[in-house]
Amino acid sequence: MNVNIFHHDDVKRTVSVTRSVLNLIGVWPLPDNSSTLRIIQTKMIRILSQALLYFIIVPSVLKMFLKESNARRRMKMIGPICSCSMAVLKHTLLIYRNDQIKDCIEHIEKDWSKASLIGDRKIMINNSKIGRSLAIICVAFVYGSGFSFRTIMPLSRGVIVTPQNVTIRPMGFDGYYVFVDSQKTPAYEIIFSLQFLSGFVHSATSGAYSLAILLVLHACGQLKILMTRMEDLTEAKYFSDKYANEKLAAVVKQHIRIKSFLSKVEEILQYICLVEVVGCTFILCLLGYYIIMEWESNDAVSILIYAMLFLTFIFNIFVLCFVGEILMDQSTKMYITFCTFDWYRIPHKTARGLVLIISMSSIPSKITAGKFMDLSLNSFSAIMRTSVAYLNILRTISI
Repeated sequence: MNVNIFHHDDVKRTVSVTRSVLNLIGVWPLPDNSSTLRIIQTKMIRILSQALLYFIIVPSVLKMFLKESNARRRMKMIGPICSCSMAVLKHTLLIYRNDQIKDCIEHIEKDWSKASLIGDRKIMINNSKIGRSLAIICVAFVYGSGFSFRTIMPLSRGVIVTPQNVTIRPMGFDGYYVFVDSQKTPAYEIIFSLQFLSGFVHSATSGAYSLAILLVLHACGQLKILMTRMEDLTEAKYFSDKYANEKLAAVVKQHIRIKSFLSKVEEILQYICLVEVVGCTFILCLLGYYIIMEWESNDAVSILIYAMLFLTFIFNIFVLCFVGEILMDQSTKMYITFCTFDWYRIPHKTARGLVLIISMSSIPSKITAGKFMDLSLNSFSAIMRTSVAYLNILRTISI
């Protein structure tokens, strides 16, 4: 069997964005020959990542329930707490599914090594370019808006002096640290720095989006290649029955391989997507409310940063729904190709084998949010409508 001599470079280019982001939080799968030191280092990164996220969540929850009495300030604390909680859940799910992620990456590497034909490799490269572009934009949005919220917003407010002559230096995340006065030096500087570092972990959970893009677009590329294989069968009339059967057998094997890959992808992504759908629906509602609050306060910097966060969450959930839509469309195209296939051009005995392939292709492949919702552009519009409805309820209650 011919081998793609460039497959090492192709794989490296395809997974570079996802690997870079997931390495920051220690969830990129390690090779089988990894040293003990590398394994320990990865586990320490995972523990540190979780610790930094809990360093944000726990003090914020304590302050919201024990110290804060103002309803509006409590409401402004809910959004960051929910966002960090989503990051914890996604990080935990990525760690839990690490073995399945490793299997999928190895599957991708094998597919690239088999892409010896120029047409096959071109299809995979085009899908890889689209995936890289989407992943880069997604990561840039998350990092840009996240670090703006942690640094620019608190620093732009400057030092606040209350009517009781108490000086308050704002932070990205308000919290109650029990035994430590967060406003005194050097406690303020240490806490501010730790919150800044937590941004790398929080933003790196955008690796879940880039992972979804990588896996789904690779599967779409394989479906395109499968359709070209089916179309090649129409030339079987020039071959012997044995050769036609061999070509059909190769199509069946590739189809089963793709189905197996997609089942693993669904297993990896379903609960991550569920967290995203539920979390983004709620957070988009809160961000819309925060923008209205800051508009009343005439705080231009805060409005801009909340608008960036709002667009970031919209773009992220759109990307998940978009790749889900692409997968469904590609699966439907494959089914139509199989149904409209010129079966009369191939030997009759070979044509009988098409019945099972058509039957297997009749149900399009999907990415779901915990098997509750199929991710598609219709799902995206439903999420946006739900967020707006919740925002209207929140505005009515708060007036």
